[in-house]
Amino acid sequence: MGRLKQAQEETGKEVAEYRAQMELELQRKITQSCGDSGANVERLEQETVAKIYHFKMEAGKISFDVSQMLLKHITAVNV
Repeated sequence: MGRLKQAQEETGKEVAEYRAQMELELQRKITQSCGDSGANVERLEQETVAKIYHFKMEAGKISFDVSQMLLKHITAVNV
């Protein structure tokens, strides 16, 4: 009986140690995935801002030409 109790206690200690180790591993993975997610969101926001700026610059370059073309077609008389 004494040996059985001792084996149960040892097993309980091993299970507790394993559980603690697995919980630490889980917390580490959660921390990594959250950090990666935050970095991805930040990167996507920066890319979006850069693309919006690029489109505004391109639109600004051709807006005069587009308005002149529209004005030409609106004021043209078709006979």
